[in-house]
Amino acid sequence: MNSTLIETVRVVNGTAPLWTLHLARIQRSCAALGFAFPTLVPPQRGPDRVCRYEISPDGVRVSEREPGPTAPVRIITARTWHKPYPNKIADRACFEQAQVEAAAASANDAVLMTPQGWVAEGTIWSILWWEMGLLCAPALEIGILPSVGRARVSELKRYVGERKLTRRALSGVPLFLVNSARGIVEVDTWDGERVPRYPETARLASQFWP
Repeated sequence: MNSTLIETVRVVNGTAPLWTLHLARIQRSCAALGFAFPTLVPPQRGPDRVCRYEISPDGVRVSEREPGPTAPVRIITARTWHKPYPNKIADRACFEQAQVEAAAASANDAVLMTPQGWVAEGTIWSILWWEMGLLCAPALEIGILPSVGRARVSELKRYVGERKLTRRALSGVPLFLVNSARGIVEVDTWDGERVPRYPETARLASQFWP
């Protein structure tokens, strides 16, 4: 198993606005995996971009790429089962297989389910939804990544309810995706079914980058 930690940090207007959230997660993951917490320098200046930090006992490697698109996406339900992913490591076999499924279906991404049937996470996204004005997300205890994007949304909304729900339970429910590289992205369709929009999502998206 490749337990190299991965952290993708967005640079916006010459700074890394979510850097403290990234550091907190890296520190937790290093402790969990038995790594020494490294000295890390935040990216700064230059164009808007994504910096990828790869952290292992051998050191830190940093690479850069352009930010991805933020247009509404089409998602499918993956046939591949989700495996516990409490730390963002390079061993991502189930997510890679789900991405292959999404590409074959001409979708942008796939949402994985646990073997128990609970909605877990996308291959690169956390999923959140609205229940009568309450913002909700899958329960962390099912083994999903405690994502920086979700942590940022929690800062903005202050409370995110945790749920264990099936795919069927989220049919027709307003939902969106989030990660720390692209921010909040609306969902156009899920398994070909149109996903309703909720006005509060656009407000959160406009405030995502501090």
